[in-house]
Amino acid sequence: MLTKLDGRVALVTGGADGIGKASALKLAKSGADVVIADRNRDAAMKVVSEIKAMGRRATFQECDLWVYDSVKEMADRAIAEMGKVDILIASGATTVKYAKFFHELDPNDYVGCLNSQQWARLYIIRALLDHMKEQNYGKIVIITSDAGRIATPRESLIGSAAAGLVLMTKTLASEFARWQIRVNALCLTVIQGSPAFEAVMATEARHVFQKALERARLGLPTPEDVAEAALFMASPESDRITGQILSINGGLSFPG
Repeated sequence: MLTKLDGRVALVTGGADGIGKASALKLAKSGADVVIADRNRDAAMKVVSEIKAMGRRATFQECDLWVYDSVKEMADRAIAEMGKVDILIASGATTVKYAKFFHELDPNDYVGCLNSQQWARLYIIRALLDHMKEQNYGKIVIITSDAGRIATPRESLIGSAAAGLVLMTKTLASEFARWQIRVNALCLTVIQGSPAFEAVMATEARHVFQKALERARLGLPTPEDVAEAALFMASPESDRITGQILSINGGLSFPG
């Protein structure tokens, strides 16, 4: 899509690779300055260099998305360096470790799944909320799993975290509308060409995802397809849209 984000600053968590990277580059091509929040410094700095080559401002902010204090400090540094943050793309963290039947999951992994899939998103939203309230503007795009909308074998724990984010999207959209902050979510199933896809195809669960390849009526989406949807939700063209959930799955399923 064509849009103008000149003067806007976007913060992308998990922006060093995959969907986060694709989203960061898409936003920058539309005129936004970008903050890359990640733990992978080397990969993140390559993305920063690509964005700067477009003539946009870009910075890398390292943090542990599982720890709120680390996230808050990162958000404060980003605001201080860039002057503001208008757009948040809450992405990052693979789910391969938790793609198992429930009886195969280690109960000690329950918290880890919630940390990586749910808390990491909610921490950065809370860390930026006061700033967005003060400027009376914000676009928040949460990236999560379609397992939060459709019961999916091998993704009970992932689905639990995603379902929480689906409900939070709607509730936060209602709460934040008074401050002109929009909150929407993108729910994904299998994203071909992403680090998560490559990782899961190297596990014993690959036959499940091979079936997804065959069943997707329109072909499996790529990180660029997700980034295009994220760009729309971050753009002025979606100013009247909030609290909505968009599944990007190539026709693999049709959640209500």
